[in-house]
Amino acid sequence: MIITEKLTDEHICQLWTIDRAIWNTQNTPALEQYEDYERYATGLKRQQLLLALDEATGEVLGALSYHHPSPLPAHRRHWVLGIGIAPSAQGQGVGQALMQRLLTMAPSHDIGKISLRVFETNPNARRFYQKIGFHEEGFLPREYWLNDQWVAEYIMVYYLD
Repeated sequence: MIITEKLTDEHICQLWTIDRAIWNTQNTPALEQYEDYERYATGLKRQQLLLALDEATGEVLGALSYHHPSPLPAHRRHWVLGIGIAPSAQGQGVGQALMQRLLTMAPSHDIGKISLRVFETNPNARRFYQKIGFHEEGFLPREYWLNDQWVAEYIMVYYLD
């Protein structure tokens, strides 16, 4: 597996397919971002990404996005992440490799905190993040109204210092 920050048009096409396969109302409130390919591609090109590629084929196995929560100087030591792994690559260490790369990069960018948000309806993801060392820092019991019901969300963090 190769981890890279270089995003090509072919990667965008593969990520579009992956994202449309993995995201649903059980794990994201933002499905509309996957409805228009051009808007999706434009948004992806603006993101800081780590891509996991199959070494033999170059196929995208997964991606991790990271960014500061705001442009405020007070947020300069904090990254927020999002991660998605192709269904065929789940359970094969791809997510762990992407997370490890991010955790390795963070100190050289003076990052002291990495956070993410995960739905209560996605317990497998919560367990995955906990195994890496994230812990639950917050709980939002009625954060989203989806499918005619309230959905809760956890805020999970990893402190580097």
